[in-house]
Amino acid sequence: MKKIIGTVVFCLLIAAAAAGVSAVTKRAPEVTSTYPLPGSVNIAGVRIQIAFSRPIDPSVMVLDVRAQRPDGSKMDVAGAVEVNAQRTAVIFRSYRPLPEGDIHVSSSLHGRPALDWTFSVLKKTPLDQGRGGPILLALGEDAPFGPYLSEMLRAEGFTNFRTIGGSALQSANLAATLAEHRLVIVAGRMPDTSSSAVGSWVDGGGHLITIRPTGALAELAGLRAEGAPFSEGELSIDASRAPGRGIVADLRFHGVAQPYIAEGDTGTLATLSSHTDKNPMPALTLRSVGNAGGEVAAFTFDLPQSVVLTRQGNPQWAGQDRDGLAPIRPNDLFYGQAANDPQPDFVDIARVHIPQADEQMRLLTNLIEHMQRDGAPIPRFWYFPKHYKAVLVMAADDHGTERGTRDSFEHMLSLDAKNCDVSKWECARATSWLYADSGLSAHAAKDYAAAGFDLGSHASTYCQNWSTASLDLAFANDILRFRSAYPDVPVQEASRLHCIVWSDYSSQPKIGRDWGIRFDMNYYYWPTAWVNGRAGFMTGSGIPMRFSTEKGELINVYQQETHLVDEVFNDQRAAVEGLFQRALGPEQFFGAFGTHYDFHNDFDKFLMGLAQKYDVPMVSARQMLDWLDGRSRTDVLNQQWDGEHLAFTIVGDQRTHGMLTAMLPSSTDGGRLLALTRDGAPVPIETVVVKGVEYTLFPGTDGTYRASYGNKVADNQTPDRQPAQVTP
Repeated sequence: MKKIIGTVVFCLLIAAAAAGVSAVTKRAPEVTSTYPLPGSVNIAGVRIQIAFSRPIDPSVMVLDVRAQRPDGSKMDVAGAVEVNAQRTAVIFRSYRPLPEGDIHVSSSLHGRPALDWTFSVLKKTPLDQGRGGPILLALGEDAPFGPYLSEMLRAEGFTNFRTIGGSALQSANLAATLAEHRLVIVAGRMPDTSSSAVGSWVDGGGHLITIRPTGALAELAGLRAEGAPFSEGELSIDASRAPGRGIVADLRFHGVAQPYIAEGDTGTLATLSSHTDKNPMPALTLRSVGNAGGEVAAFTFDLPQSVVLTRQGNPQWAGQDRDGLAPIRPNDLFYGQAANDPQPDFVDIARVHIPQADEQMRLLTNLIEHMQRDGAPIPRFWYFPKHYKAVLVMAADDHGTERGTRDSFEHMLSLDAKNCDVSKWECARATSWLYADSGLSAHAAKDYAAAGFDLGSHASTYCQNWSTASLDLAFANDILRFRSAYPDVPVQEASRLHCIVWSDYSSQPKIGRDWGIRFDMNYYYWPTAWVNGRAGFMTGSGIPMRFSTEKGELINVYQQETHLVDEVFNDQRAAVEGLFQRALGPEQFFGAFGTHYDFHNDFDKFLMGLAQKYDVPMVSARQMLDWLDGRSRTDVLNQQWDGEHLAFTIVGDQRTHGMLTAMLPSSTDGGRLLALTRDGAPVPIETVVVKGVEYTLFPGTDGTYRASYGNKVADNQTPDRQPAQVTP
């Protein structure tokens, strides 16, 4: 039955419900759980659920959902309502995302109030919008994946940027907007007047990065399009000089590329070739403009699209069981050798140890740093807390074991140092997704949650491919059962579906989001024969980042690959150790490595021992999600540069718990970093080379900073010492 106004009476819902109603109504059912919980904030999605202790009579159930307007008045929320098969839960599905503000839900049975509760929906900022800062992201037309550049900047630690598009590109104030920024990244076609303004800004000393430029911007970049666009190919980077220094020289790109011819004064920093034409074409170019230090760099392939497809697989293979091992799983989006359609793998399995999506993003980061060498340095943040290079996201699937979760958690507790601080990642912690009939008691679950462990429902479609409706129902049913069994643990925010079923390209994170899921670990590096003992990056990444649809729309759910699967790597433990060593060693293949174990072996204990050996933190999915949200919400404000001194203020989000590591380039064309102070006091610094760029690292605690650059070495700091490589 569809809900047209706020109040709905279930008089027509389930005709079959009449049988046995008189017995049901003899004892009034009690409310056992709700989703969202009363008082919850920052709720998104379109789902509301109320569960009862026993079956209800739908004909006497009334549910009212209203949103409070800013003026205090209330408005009905339109949607659809249904009762589950057991008649123990009522689910409301809003037709549109719930409006901002307080949402009031009231219910009654037999005319008697059942439960009234309120939760809040915070203002939603578009995901591609930055928080203001020195980088301007300008999104023109015909660049559907342009918004993903915002996610790439955040992943690389550039939390402060501004995003404009549409009418803002044609505004008379565009020249003034450009003048407020040190570096501009343009994706998509821009109006002629906008291109002219950008050209004048570059001629005056601005630094511009373009993605597949056209028209006047292509001319400004010193490029001339020749030939038809193509997709897929090899990317070759000049690793002997900046910005390619430190980046893996040979990578694979996905998505659209445009053949260009570079004019004589345009330098080529990387080349690409298609699978059918091996002749190298410019992939990344750099050209000086004017006499004031202006520069234009151009990517001739769709860099953000390449990162998305490398991470999420081939959308043309969505819905196909390519490996012949039902059901359809995420690895089918990468698996080439389908029996009825043999193709090359979408991931270069021979080079799976290379995080190819991350390397492409770090090429962009190196380019930003290289272009800013004659201007103001731009502060950024390290990927993980405390300068960790590797993290284990410990996550178990408990398929109804009697003691699996308990024994694993207890072993972790035995590893804790005295007085370790969970919030600062000093204690080993993990997530366990459980069936509601697992052996863990509700009391024990409450105690483990209080100790910092993360528990949630291991939702299931019983290893069957899903439709959007059946997947939505699976989340509804299994989260309900879990909440009934474990009412005192926090609401679930992370998930891995049983059998890792993934029936299309991007519906699962969308539907999971409606049920509060914002951290997804379904991209599972499997099967064993295909992996063949090669530990690495099926998604080309060790960095959790938000999903995108196949059309380039950002989804507010983080994709965390499950890199280390017990059924694949329990007998390949040296390969697992190699993954750690490449993250901590000179390759610098950093990563948050997702794990899977279900207690049929001791893989969890092996991982714990390995983490201790290499001093790698073990965290739950919830901890990683909090870190990602907190880091991206940290601000670097009031950045001011006078040619020698950079002043800025760091305002950290509380979810980072004081663990941020900030980064500044160790030198500019004007000299090296001589001194760094916070609130007037010297700051401890570490000089390291990260992917070919020398940085000064320092604790990113709240305060006002002053960095001084020049050729004179300060007495209290010696930044001209030999920089250290990032090593264990």
